[in-house]
Amino acid sequence: MKIQLKQARKDAGYTQEQAAEKTGIALGTLRRWEQGVNEPDMGSIIQLAKLYKTSTDKILGSDFSPLNSVADQAFIDVPLFGSIAAGTPIEMIAVEDTFPVPAKVHEKHPDAFLLKVVGESMNKILPNGCYALVDPCEDVEVNGQPYAVCVNGYDATVKRVDKLANGFRLRPDSNDPTYAEKTYNYNEPDTEQITIIGKVVYYVLPYDWGF
Repeated sequence: MKIQLKQARKDAGYTQEQAAEKTGIALGTLRRWEQGVNEPDMGSIIQLAKLYKTSTDKILGSDFSPLNSVADQAFIDVPLFGSIAAGTPIEMIAVEDTFPVPAKVHEKHPDAFLLKVVGESMNKILPNGCYALVDPCEDVEVNGQPYAVCVNGYDATVKRVDKLANGFRLRPDSNDPTYAEKTYNYNEPDTEQITIIGKVVYYVLPYDWGF
């Protein structure tokens, strides 16, 4: 991989110092990768591929042909709008940023955007700290699927959602048994209003994700 890393950087016209500055990767770490002392994790490979405007396959040394579909190789930047709780609903915080997702995923969900998941109530399918890709919709299409929702107009959360005759049931999907489902019955007074933001269709991990 060291040869591909070095060549991709040179093809993009960056020095090691420039690449390190633009990505936030330590210069010494980048040098060791290009020397073959050790290898970058997948998050760093994606980050470098984005900077160098190339594919992860090319950096990894996989077979590459310019005839391959762009959708098979590329990533597309999508908006990262803010945080959404996987636990107690929190205010969705707006941010100005983007993050890459696979082009094939973007093709299927061209209007989708990312929200950062905070909390453990969906950790069987959405790790705490990941970016959930949300395809906007106004209604629950299939019961039991994960949706991003607003509670009371501004508190945001992601749960498995069941649409009921006159309300909604929000269900966690967690290894932590202390999280419980909650039913919002509009037949009862003072029930908080649920607004569907969209369906969660995919997630990605941030560059600084720790394992």
